[in-house]
Amino acid sequence: MKPTSPRPSETSSNEEITDPKQAALSPARKVQEPFPSETPPPTHIAQSTMSIARGRALLLIALLCVVLINTLNAGAMQFIGPQGWASTLDLSSTNGHANLLKNVDQQLLQTPTPGTSSRRVTRITPQQYIDTIVNNMTLDMKLGQMLIVQFVGPTYSLDLQSMINQYHVGAVLIFDANQNIVSKAQLKELVQQMQKNSPLPLAIATDQEGGYVNRLLKLDGQRPSAASIGATNNPEQARAVGIQDAQDLSYYGINLNLAPVIDVDNNSTSELHLDQRTYGNNPTLVSQMAMAYLQGLQQSGKVVGTLKHFPGLGAVAVDPHLGVPQLTHTKDQLEQIDWAPYRTLIQQGNVHAIMVTHEIVTAIDRTQPSTLSSKVVTGILRNELHYQGVIITDSLTMQSIIDYVPEDQAAALTIEAGSDLLMGASTPGNVAAMIAGIKQAIQAGTISEQRIDASVRRILMMKYEMGLLPLPKNSSAS
Repeated sequence: MKPTSPRPSETSSNEEITDPKQAALSPARKVQEPFPSETPPPTHIAQSTMSIARGRALLLIALLCVVLINTLNAGAMQFIGPQGWASTLDLSSTNGHANLLKNVDQQLLQTPTPGTSSRRVTRITPQQYIDTIVNNMTLDMKLGQMLIVQFVGPTYSLDLQSMINQYHVGAVLIFDANQNIVSKAQLKELVQQMQKNSPLPLAIATDQEGGYVNRLLKLDGQRPSAASIGATNNPEQARAVGIQDAQDLSYYGINLNLAPVIDVDNNSTSELHLDQRTYGNNPTLVSQMAMAYLQGLQQSGKVVGTLKHFPGLGAVAVDPHLGVPQLTHTKDQLEQIDWAPYRTLIQQGNVHAIMVTHEIVTAIDRTQPSTLSSKVVTGILRNELHYQGVIITDSLTMQSIIDYVPEDQAAALTIEAGSDLLMGASTPGNVAAMIAGIKQAIQAGTISEQRIDASVRRILMMKYEMGLLPLPKNSSAS
């Protein structure tokens, strides 16, 4: 992602939904009064009626207090918005993932033998655990896992609550330009609240590249740019920075870093070059530095890195936020320059996430941006480079995608192309539109539910690598 503010999202309106069961109700019957109106009821019945009325009043007051407290926390405008009343009155949003994972644990673990107090250790592989989770998920939960959303403001807003609770989104982006970061205590508490209320543990992402792209600048100070690290020609410098970034990020509960940038710099006028976001112009140097950084970042097991921006922005001048770049390298040049770092790092087996950006690679697909092109995503990244981890899209709100296809259709098309985690939604309306577009593609047969399952398995495996999905107790990995 670019370190500028995202495009404001349009707010979709919600239509009033009428319960069809109302039409089926029989006409109201006249209820006979138990006592004539001129005759007062016995004293004990009157007292009982007054007691019931007081009880109802107290219950109503308690509910109004809940509404008032949540309103003060969320802000009046959010309270009266499309999701306001429903979200404010939602009292079931604590520790949401516990039931699903508890059911999975019960399915996988053997119960104690009657008359004994011990439980035999069951051998469970991570893949078996993840398969069982997927088999217990609804389609809506699966589709939610495939979305990485952003939000505005420093608090757990009603929009954010709706995206997490109602739509089960799998990942959330922390972005300084969205005013998500105010103080250390605020950010840590915000992340904890998101995790507490999520149906499954969340991937909490940001782009902590260092240099100009430093999301934690106000909290933790300056960090060296990729260009300055590359200039040292010392991989140990990159490793040390990776270790420090992991410490900084994990303190707040951020577990997915959208870095390192492994574009090979071949254009002195590009935004990447001017902002010093690349390690250099030599594929070997870029590979060495990125590998060392990634090892340092991931060695704690709490933070996962993301290689970007595939298929390569190092030789283009157009910013994909503003237009559609064209990478005109030949296939040989792509192999030797742009894709060399990807091939090297993928072969090391330490890559859990790769971001695909929006550019046309003329040697592969002249008609579609890479995120919409199965020739690029599946044909090159999956089949030729043999990458089997999570593929993340760059934001689907960028001009380079909007110029081609509406946001709701883009979500389905990127899945068809081969991506797993789709970035860009920023409101419940955006999320609903994306999910609706994916469901339409499933109904039309252009996306199978097996294809959805494959993406969700990759996402959950990444979360296992983050330490978010430990194997059930009384089990051991085999």
